[in-house]
Amino acid sequence: MKTKHASLLGVALCSAALLCSPAALAAPTIATSRACYVQQVIAKGVTIEVTGSGFTPGELVFAQIPAPGGLLDFVEATVSAQGTISATLPNVIPTGIEPTIEHERMQIKGVLSGAILAEAPFELTNLGVAMHPSVARPDRKVAYRFAGFTPGQPIYGHYLHHGHVALTHRFGRAEGPCGTLSARARFFPGRSSFSTYDVQFDDSKGFRAGSAPKVTTKLTIFHF
Repeated sequence: MKTKHASLLGVALCSAALLCSPAALAAPTIATSRACYVQQVIAKGVTIEVTGSGFTPGELVFAQIPAPGGLLDFVEATVSAQGTISATLPNVIPTGIEPTIEHERMQIKGVLSGAILAEAPFELTNLGVAMHPSVARPDRKVAYRFAGFTPGQPIYGHYLHHGHVALTHRFGRAEGPCGTLSARARFFPGRSSFSTYDVQFDDSKGFRAGSAPKVTTKLTIFHF
């Protein structure tokens, strides 16, 4: 009987050891503070915060964003005694200047091991408006692409001449975490009386110079 009890105790201890081994613990996990980050001003980067748990206490790690040929940004951090991390990357800049979504990955990499310990996806974009073609007759339909606007809110274009609103046009509603919209509309969505307009794109039905977020541009119309 003693032998049988000893064997059962050995099995129990072995099982407990397996359950407590590093391989049996949950894998480390991380998350960024937002699903999408919007660069409001070109060349002025966004601040990205990342937190996580399940890491080895005291380990030195990099919080990094890989990019073709290198890294978009990185910062060094130390895992807390509770196995958690918290890091801030203060100046992350999109690789391009167009209003398109860039699909990025936040990684936690061991400084000594060089191993990727955890990663999480996020999106990055610029606040902007693109038109294709950018020069056209006023009645020609062109493709508009918006990014970085307030998700769920409509996008309006306010066409001004000498500071007075000549026309306001609703393009549609910004969708997704990056506030994007693709639409087709006339190059000048109304009856054009002038050759140049200042245009403000924002989410306000009535024109307000202080609206935010907003994109301002100049529109030149060719009557040919």
